[in-house]
Amino acid sequence: MSATDTAGGTITQYTDPMCTWCWGSEPVVRHLRAAYGEQIQFEYVMGGLVEDFETFYDAANDISQPSDVVPHWESASEAHGMPVDTSIFETDPAQSTYPASVAFVAARQQDRRDAHRYLRALREAYATEARNVSRREAQVALAERVGIDVTAFEQALDDGTARERFESDLARTREAGVRAFPTYRVSGPEGERVAAGFQSYDQLRAALEAVAPSAEPADPPSVREFVGEFGPVATQEVAETCELARGKARQVLQSLHDEGAVGRDPRGNGVFWDSRRDS
Repeated sequence: MSATDTAGGTITQYTDPMCTWCWGSEPVVRHLRAAYGEQIQFEYVMGGLVEDFETFYDAANDISQPSDVVPHWESASEAHGMPVDTSIFETDPAQSTYPASVAFVAARQQDRRDAHRYLRALREAYATEARNVSRREAQVALAERVGIDVTAFEQALDDGTARERFESDLARTREAGVRAFPTYRVSGPEGERVAAGFQSYDQLRAALEAVAPSAEPADPPSVREFVGEFGPVATQEVAETCELARGKARQVLQSLHDEGAVGRDPRGNGVFWDSRRDS
C-alpha cells in the first residue's frame, strides 16, 4: 500500500451542479485540495435537486418556480461569498437540474479528475456566466473546454449509460438518507463522519483528522501560486485557500493585476482572477 492508502481519506460530496450552496462550497473544497493534495480523494455523488420545476416546491425557501430562486441565490451569495449572476432566471432558466447531473456522470465515465473539472465548469457556467447547462450545446462546449473526449461524452449521453449511472447516484443518495446539499461523508482508516449542509474548512478538517489522523495539511499557497494552479478563481476562493481576510485578498489580487500578472474578469456580483492577462 502507498502512504496515501494508509494515511489518507476520502471526502464524498452528495451534490448537484446547480445548487448554490454547493457552488458556495467550492472555496472550501479547493482549500482542502490545496492543503492535502494526494492525501485525500474526492468523490461526487449526484443527488438530484430538481427533477422538474413543474412539480417542485421547496417549503424552506418558498421556491416553486425558477424566478423564486433569485432572492435565494442573492442571500446565499452574501453568506458564502461566491459570485452569482441571477440574470439566468430571466433569460434562460433550467427547468430541471437532472440533465446537467447526467452530463457530469457522462464525463465521470471517462476520467474522474477531468469529471471534477467538468463539474466545476458546470457550476461556474450556470452560476456566473448565465449559461443554461441543461442544454446539450452548453454541455458539449464545456466538455471541450476541460479536455473531455466529446465523442465518447456524447455517446454516453445518447446510449443511456450516463442516465443509468445517474440513477445509481440517486439511489446512493436515498440510501444515505441525504436531505441537504451539499452533504459530506468523510471516511478514512479510523471510520467515517457525516456532515449535512454547508461546512467550513475547519469543520471538514476536523472530520478528516478524526478518521485519517496521519493526513497532514500543507502551508497555504501564495496568491500567485493558487491563481496559477486553479484559475480562474473568485476572490472568496483566494481568501479561503490562502487564509487571508477577504479585503486583503482583494488588495493582493488587484496589485497582481496592476503588475500584469493576473487577469480580472467581473461576473455577476463578483470578480474572477486568472493567470492570463486580460485581452
